Amino acid sequence: MNIIQRNLFRLLRCGVFQTTETLEPMSVCKWDKLHQLAVLLDVQPYAYQGLLKCKNQFTLHMTDGQWGQWELTHARLEDLDDDELLRPDKLTNPILNRQLQNILDDETSDLQTRRVLIQIISIARRILNEGLPLRRLVELGVSLREQGLKADYTELAEWLRKLRFQQMAQLEAALLIDLLGFEPKDIPFVDTDINRKTAQVAQELAEYTAIHQDFYFSQGSDSIFVHTNNGSALFSHIRRSARYMRFIPSEAFTNFFASFAHSLTHIEE
Repeated sequence: MNIIQRNLFRLLRCGVFQTTETLEPMSVCKWDKLHQLAVLLDVQPYAYQGLLKCKNQFTLHMTDGQWGQWELTHARLEDLDDDELLRPDKLTNPILNRQLQNILDDETSDLQTRRVLIQIISIARRILNEGLPLRRLVELGVSLREQGLKADYTELAEWLRKLRFQQMAQLEAALLIDLLGFEPKDIPFVDTDINRKTAQVAQELAEYTAIHQDFYFSQGSDSIFVHTNNGSALFSHIRRSARYMRFIPSEAFTNFFASFAHSLTHIEE
């Protein structure tokens, strides 16, 4: 992890989770790159909170123009309402998706527990398709810190087992621990001992910051051959699906073929 990424995670931990962090000194150019990275990962409001807390540190040197840039891109943080949180990404595996919808439709279950489940699933879906959804990971951390005691984690563990999401939940827990300063005891749905390989994959995922790239197949009007518009995106999707197969095999497999099938819709009949 390079110095820009390290300082970004320090700002997030400091601004959102109130840790005490000392920033590494960086050039004006690198502070510009950190701002670009925060915008790319959609965490600039959280990083800005960290900057305000660290603004008197000797190692923090930014120009007035850079401070103004942060202020311009700083968006007001608004909580999603319950209806929004109860409309998650659907799972591509039809059997598991039916089970998920049954869980969400059960109004007798605890609402806060359903919200945590949806956050875990939403992060997993984006890991499969985009890379690290850092803002959603931060929001999961905020939920655990502020409202975690209100959730029923015995019921959540049973839901994760039914949906076969235990290993993916472990990966998300490893990200919270490695990147945002959580302890295993702070994450009720995680085992006390994070698998070493899980932690390694979490670190590799943290360094992958590319945004989602679509691929689709098309056919030229004067040719019988089918080609893809973005070969690198296609192979990146294949590699990502293979990498996370061990964490969420049922969804990783169907997710790739769902994306593949969607890409074929661009071919003219």
